Amino acid sequence: MELALIRHPRTKIAADVCVGQLDVELAAGWEAHVDRLTKVLPSPDRLYSSPLQRCRRFATRLGAAYGAQPQLDERLRELHFGEWEGRRWSEIDRAESDPWAADYLHSAPPGGESYQAMLARVDAFLAGLGASFERVAVVSHAGPMRAFLVRCLDLAPEAAWKFDVGYGRLTRLSERGGSWRLEVLNA
Repeated sequence: MELALIRHPRTKIAADVCVGQLDVELAAGWEAHVDRLTKVLPSPDRLYSSPLQRCRRFATRLGAAYGAQPQLDERLRELHFGEWEGRRWSEIDRAESDPWAADYLHSAPPGGESYQAMLARVDAFLAGLGASFERVAVVSHAGPMRAFLVRCLDLAPEAAWKFDVGYGRLTRLSERGGSWRLEVLNA
């Protein structure tokens, strides 16, 4: 099985804003990522996407290039930052953010979710894939992409931060004989 993880291109929102599940638009020029991606990504058997517009719009155009309709899946949404979403990180009270940063695996921002909860969403998605196809493409966000990587590569959740999952990045996992091989491409 091959799992192609694709992070959406850059968005219109400022880089210092907490986004999470806030539904924001893609920045101008995002279409070029689809053109580059189709040159290195074989046609997937299945195409999944986060329902947030920054992924959905990208996945719809990517799917059109392959003659496929993306299947939207709520489990592929970014980590939910609750009350922090839409606020500049510098405006979030350190009395709230420091305890979360110290234990992001188990604690959640006010009204949000923990990293462990997002990992459970990714686990459920992976369990539902089955093995009836060879190539799966997933258009998602940095948080879920890192969750896929730690789960497939059998790493501790804390290892997620070692992976660079930049905007428009294609990260490909190939499974052979029960072990996964990692390949990162800039699409």
